Amino acid sequence: MSTKKLITNTLYFGIVPKLPMLINVFLLPILTPFLTTFDYGIQGVITAYTGIMLVIAPLGLNVHLTNSYYEYGNKYNLVWGRILCYVIVSSIVCGLVNILLLINVIPLDFSWQLFLLSFLGTIQIFFNANSMLASHLFPIEGNPQPLVFTNLFASLCGIVLSFVLIYCYKLGYWGLISGTALSSIVSFVLFLKFVWKDFNIRPILDKSIRHLKYFLSISWPIIPHTLGFLFLTSASRIVMTWHNIDYDNIGLYSHGAQMGDYAIIVTTALVLALNPKMQTSYRAKDYDSYRKLYYLCQMIALVTSVLICIWMNDLYSILIKNEKLAQSSSIACLMCFANVVHPLYIFMSTNAFIEKKTKQLLWLVFIPGILNLILCNIFIPIYGFRAAVYSTMISYWSQIFIPFAIPYYRTTVLQWLKRKTFLLVLLAVIVLSVICANIISQQIFFVKFAVSAAAVSLFAAVFYRKKYNRVI
Repeated sequence: MSTKKLITNTLYFGIVPKLPMLINVFLLPILTPFLTTFDYGIQGVITAYTGIMLVIAPLGLNVHLTNSYYEYGNKYNLVWGRILCYVIVSSIVCGLVNILLLINVIPLDFSWQLFLLSFLGTIQIFFNANSMLASHLFPIEGNPQPLVFTNLFASLCGIVLSFVLIYCYKLGYWGLISGTALSSIVSFVLFLKFVWKDFNIRPILDKSIRHLKYFLSISWPIIPHTLGFLFLTSASRIVMTWHNIDYDNIGLYSHGAQMGDYAIIVTTALVLALNPKMQTSYRAKDYDSYRKLYYLCQMIALVTSVLICIWMNDLYSILIKNEKLAQSSSIACLMCFANVVHPLYIFMSTNAFIEKKTKQLLWLVFIPGILNLILCNIFIPIYGFRAAVYSTMISYWSQIFIPFAIPYYRTTVLQWLKRKTFLLVLLAVIVLSVICANIISQQIFFVKFAVSAAAVSLFAAVFYRKKYNRVI
């Protein structure tokens, strides 16, 4: 893959799909005067509970998609059709359960409005199956346009609805939730053409219990594995509801975490674009290339987090026209670094996915997720909702120690990384970066500009000196 092709695919797979997020950022000065921390609290809690069911609904069967594509040749669509049918049925069941959960946790009196809000918050579960298949299919095909432009159009439809409901009708959290619901419906309908018709992937009702047992025997560990992500990102909000934390404070935390998550956009885009190269390198046992790909992704994740943290307060001053919401800037500055080790997770998990060692995936995210749940449950009642920031960061960073403690990753990581001591150096660099970036974020414009320019220049120098352009 040429550098030009990599940049193009990174833009398509990562940046273009985030254009709706960018639009939402630019809409913040217009919409935040009409939104409250309570609105963001409602949205955060609905997102947390719905996210859990979104994880359970696929039954982990998505693990078979990439492998079957490479293993079954032109017959892969028969496997994908069976998986599509299983996921649709499971999504209906999980969606109904989610409605009941939301009715019980949303702090509104029991009424048809509560039911409607719970239903709207659940729609994305009912209509998730097509998007799940498309998100695997087009990156493997190296054809990003159908995926990104379909999702872009669906997201724009949701943004328009949210804008109208919030700005014109002052409906607050109704607008935040309804936009996501509409986007899910639109994307499901549009992918009927691309997935069902163009690639001939349609639901296949497989009555063989033996086939289902085989699929689930490999896929079931994916459920707690992916649940770990939810525990890392949403456990804090769920624990806050358990301890009756005020919804305004939940909203403050949710908004800060959401702003901090923007730091991972570039890294996620790059990893998606590099996925075919990662697959071929590891399958061919070209560990030198695999290691260099990891170094590249990790450097970009760290530099991006530093830059966004440094300029976060300036972004808030420009974008957030709401004094109450502006208080979440300190949370956002820290949350930029929460998922900075995302590349390490991706490169460790790719080994397990390819080798079908799905049970080993539990160590990567589920255990850190449980750790976050425990830490939040201990410290939020003592120190308040801001303790969730540090609990989340510590839990994410605990992934660094997995190759030191778990035999499987001790072997596989040493195989391609060569030196595990690099991970300890990485942890020290991350901690130092968090401290320095937060200090620099309080300095004058010239200092921040100089440090940002130095960081970008250093990355460019390393990129060309180490000849990473040859690896990609």
